[in-house]
Amino acid sequence: MAKNKATTSAVNGLRAVQPLAHTQLRWTCPTAHLPFKTTKDVEPLRRIVGQDRAMEAIRLGAQIRSQGYNIYTSGVVGTGRMTTIRMLLDELKHEGAELFDLGYVQNFKQAEAPILLRFSAGEGRVYQRMLDDALAFLQRRIPALFEEDQFQQGRKAIVDEFQGAEKASLDAFDARMRPVGFVLGQLEDEEGNSTTEVFPVINDEPVHIEALDEKIAEGKVTKARAEELLEMYRTFRDELMTIRRQSMRLMQEFRKRINSYDQGAVTFLIDMAFEDVRKSFPRDRVAEHLAGVTKHLLENLDELIKLLTQRQATAGAEQIAAEEALRQFFLRYTVNIIVDNYDTKTAPVVIETAPTYASLFGTIEKRYDVRGYYVTDFTQIRAGSLLKADGGYIILNAIDVLSDVQMWTALKRVMLYGRYEIQNTDTQFQLNTLKPEWIRANVKIILLGDPQIYLALWAADEDFHKMFKVHAEFDSETPLTSTMIDNYCAFFSHLANEESLNHCDKTGAAALVEWAVAFTESQEKITLQFSYVADVMREASYFARAGGKRTISRKHVQHAIDQRHWRGNRADEEIRQQIQRGTLLIDCAGERVGQVNGLTVYSTGIVSFGKPARITATVSAGTSGIINIEREVEMSGAIHSKGVYILSGLLRSLFSRSQPMSFTASVAFEQSYGGIDGDSASTTEMVALLSAISNLPIRQDLAITGSINQKGDIQPVGGVNEKITGFFEVCKDRGLTGTQGVLLPVQNVKDLMLRDEIIEAVRAKQFWLYPIARLEEAVELLIGVPAGVRDEHGCFAPDTVFGKVQHNLTVLHEASKTK
Repeated sequence: MAKNKATTSAVNGLRAVQPLAHTQLRWTCPTAHLPFKTTKDVEPLRRIVGQDRAMEAIRLGAQIRSQGYNIYTSGVVGTGRMTTIRMLLDELKHEGAELFDLGYVQNFKQAEAPILLRFSAGEGRVYQRMLDDALAFLQRRIPALFEEDQFQQGRKAIVDEFQGAEKASLDAFDARMRPVGFVLGQLEDEEGNSTTEVFPVINDEPVHIEALDEKIAEGKVTKARAEELLEMYRTFRDELMTIRRQSMRLMQEFRKRINSYDQGAVTFLIDMAFEDVRKSFPRDRVAEHLAGVTKHLLENLDELIKLLTQRQATAGAEQIAAEEALRQFFLRYTVNIIVDNYDTKTAPVVIETAPTYASLFGTIEKRYDVRGYYVTDFTQIRAGSLLKADGGYIILNAIDVLSDVQMWTALKRVMLYGRYEIQNTDTQFQLNTLKPEWIRANVKIILLGDPQIYLALWAADEDFHKMFKVHAEFDSETPLTSTMIDNYCAFFSHLANEESLNHCDKTGAAALVEWAVAFTESQEKITLQFSYVADVMREASYFARAGGKRTISRKHVQHAIDQRHWRGNRADEEIRQQIQRGTLLIDCAGERVGQVNGLTVYSTGIVSFGKPARITATVSAGTSGIINIEREVEMSGAIHSKGVYILSGLLRSLFSRSQPMSFTASVAFEQSYGGIDGDSASTTEMVALLSAISNLPIRQDLAITGSINQKGDIQPVGGVNEKITGFFEVCKDRGLTGTQGVLLPVQNVKDLMLRDEIIEAVRAKQFWLYPIARLEEAVELLIGVPAGVRDEHGCFAPDTVFGKVQHNLTVLHEASKTK
């Protein structure tokens, strides 16, 4: 690449700025250096290029498992951040991944706090299967056990024993009462329920105690005998109540004996069912869980027997309901595996494209109960992406995470304290809530975002540097070298193979490389935003196929670029037409005091374009200094306002060393109805001011762009290609005269990647580009009068631009004093 340098020489007192040659206006890819016929002959690119710094940062962060070594990856869109991360993690995920299965079980002591079980990878599913098999065994064997003759005989013996004891007690009581005229009998109430009661015997007939008065009236018993019977009845009734209480205690003992008998038989089954599980998982927490299951099952054996009886005694819908009730009974003894790495052999890599709090951190689902309320239990706990990435990596977009304060706060807790907590997010109309046991975090978080977000978080969040100790910065461009050209050709080959696109011939590959260079606005750089270059190749392939061609040539790439510009240049055309019609006032010929053609850049997203803008300045006596009209009406951005303030410093530097300076001047972008920002017009504004003060006219067939500092040095600007193109189009529409052109900072010469028609116009001496390094060069090119050199007294020659400015500033100062 040739170095571009502006040269000047003195001609008639003017600094003669050497215009650029047409060979300096664009870098052209040398097709002779492309050693292939088509990119089909090139080995496809299967690695990341140009991002060595970011790749090493990612490797470092991914392999250090210490707390806080999470990775923030920054860079502009299209630099291949996601592709690079996935490729590197595919390499690193095989290295010593420590994976676990995670499950929750019922806490039989505190149901709202489910207990966590941690297994080695693959063991969780095995434990779940063995536990389910054991529970299924119990569902089959317990009903069968209760039907076995040996079990029934043992149960019957206990029943007979307690029934015999109760009968013996009542028989002895009855035997004691009979000699005195009382017997035991059954008394039925209105609902048909019978109870044992004491009855007096009158004339060999048991009589209810309330019927004594009737028997006295009938003469079947005397009043004295009746009173005697009543007195004995009260005594026997008290004794009967005592016997009843004894019977109740006996019944309690009977139930304990029966339960003990049933539990003893069922305990044997449970121990047998869980024996293999205990041997396979000899761990304290598993043992505690199985002990809790055993204890709870035995304590609720009556409920189980009732459910089993209902299932056997019903049919149809009732039987289905009984089956569901039985399933729910045993569900509390299962394990809810929320992370299952049975088939996982490497560290998981999870890409969360649309995170929500629930999808990232998990949730606790709920269901309706028969009363219409929400209920939940440990089986409703669900893992989120963070847990699914446990032992590996999760990739998140910074904007997605930061847009939800709750999500960001919870994510910070994970990174700072190394623990997950799955929580209820909505407990409205819910009868119970859960707080599952927390889980130790073991995940590497990779956050994708802009550099500005990284800097903002670093400044605003005191914990950010503790959480993201690795910053992987992706470059958007890299030096243009022959190696990078080769890499791009290999990329074209890869893309064509992967997406079944047409391959490029030499001219097509060269054109795509040139576009990649032009995208950086520098002849010495090439973009690393491969996705944008890929889009151009996809569109060029489309046009090649539409034309019946099997390869992409330069004309197809150029057609794709032209079509891309055409699809997005509606605003460009509207402004161009307004200039042609004279609605927007732009002059391309003649001269005028205090008026200069500045250059601006518009962006519609995928397309940027430049257009000239009329900048004017007026001056009068006063003390207000330079008035930035855009700033006064709040249409000026901070950088533009700064540029205008710099003009005041430059004027003082030039003219206020030997004399005071008092004047009022205004500078404006004419016919500008939107906001203005940037300092690329500060040189333009300075020339307009000098013209207005000196009353010397400015050439209207030239336009100028460039920033300026307080010492008069011209500084580079952005969008130089679009700006030159915009003024060229206006001149072309009105007819090229051979004198029109653009003044640009000398530093921007290496950034030129102009269109062929502009290069051809420069070759034909119909359009000129002047590189400038100093204010004086701009003044002399635009005004055509020597700028002037300060003598030993600090004064300029009166026939120079600066001399006239100096003189007129003195006049304005004197006039300002009289006001």
